[in-house]
Amino acid sequence: MVGLDVHAQSLPAAGSVPNTVQSVIVGQTKIQSTSVEATDQLAMQVWGLSVEELQRARMLLQGPRASFSVPNLSPVEALGIHARNDAERRKYAEKFARAQHEDTERVLAWAMAYQVAMQRLYPNDKVIDFTGLSSIDVPAGAAAAANVPHGVGRPVKRAGGAQQ
Repeated sequence: MVGLDVHAQSLPAAGSVPNTVQSVIVGQTKIQSTSVEATDQLAMQVWGLSVEELQRARMLLQGPRASFSVPNLSPVEALGIHARNDAERRKYAEKFARAQHEDTERVLAWAMAYQVAMQRLYPNDKVIDFTGLSSIDVPAGAAAAANVPHGVGRPVKRAGGAQQ
């Protein structure tokens, strides 16, 4: 799992002209630039893109792609969709797959930490308490699979009056 530790020391306001020296620390790497905004430096680091690739992605995202895609389409997705050949498409697909894999690991680690915290803080509480809800007439296996209360041992009426 690859973590992302970002500390901004001199981030410009959104939409500002990049005339000042910016410094961004990503992991152990300190990046300084006077020609690329700090947010773009971060995007290049996160997605593994060059300045030229990021500029092309921004152009694509402001052109017709803006009409076809969700507003939060990543630069890698835009470059992959508009790849100029199969090798380029594969390159961006792999970058996106790696990013998604790493994000999934982070999300799952967070979910596990949350579950552990809930169990530690509220050991006697159920996540969902079905106490007091009426049972439903479905086969016991379906209710068990859905983890909902059901009347065990009662016949289930099928369409046409047949019982199971």
